[in-house]
Amino acid sequence: MSKIFISYRRDDSAGYAGRLYDRLVKHFGADHIFMDIDQIEPGEDFVEVLQKKLQAVQVAAVLIGKSWLDIKDEFGQRRLDNPDDWVRIEIATLLYRNIRVIPVLVGGAMLPRSSQIPEPVIPLVRRQAFEI
Repeated sequence: MSKIFISYRRDDSAGYAGRLYDRLVKHFGADHIFMDIDQIEPGEDFVEVLQKKLQAVQVAAVLIGKSWLDIKDEFGQRRLDNPDDWVRIEIATLLYRNIRVIPVLVGGAMLPRSSQIPEPVIPLVRRQAFEI
């Protein structure tokens, strides 16, 4: 069962997420790391599997790159503002569980201010960040 969850936006920090995944796998083993939908088997219910993973993990790394906050959807709206955005859902769920959620700043990114993010993910900015 996965114990570490890696949350990231493909458009923002996919390369960093891949390298982090590789290093964590070397240390903990592949069965203990969950990174994204590529680990969901064909035919499995994406939402169901993701919700189970979010409820089972013990630690989460939330990768934040320079464009993480401002990435827009196909309608020109900021994705993080959409309650159905999976990154927002992941973070809010993990924070609600009160497990260790580590903001991981990549590529020179800075932690956003609480006034810049939706209410369900505000506790993220109070967590001690780690830079890579």
